[in-house]
Amino acid sequence: MRARFILSEVGIGLRRNLTMTFAVVITVAISLSLLGIGLLSNAQVRVMKDYWYDKIEVSVYLCGSLSLILHHVLRA
Repeated sequence: MRARFILSEVGIGLRRNLTMTFAVVITVAISLSLLGIGLLSNAQVRVMKDYWYDKIEVSVYLCGSLSLILHHVLRA
């Protein structure tokens, strides 16, 4: 009897505040979608990092005279 009363009051409250209920449901759905997209992106970046980590080599060559020229150009 008490559970029936509580459920009927919940139903009445949801009917009265239908717009707010709809807004809450949409907000939670969007939030969970964004969370899922973030988790999937994180997993995909980790997989791609593991795949490419030993296949790519980055080399940086620094030249002393070029560095001095750039220093003077940027300083002016």
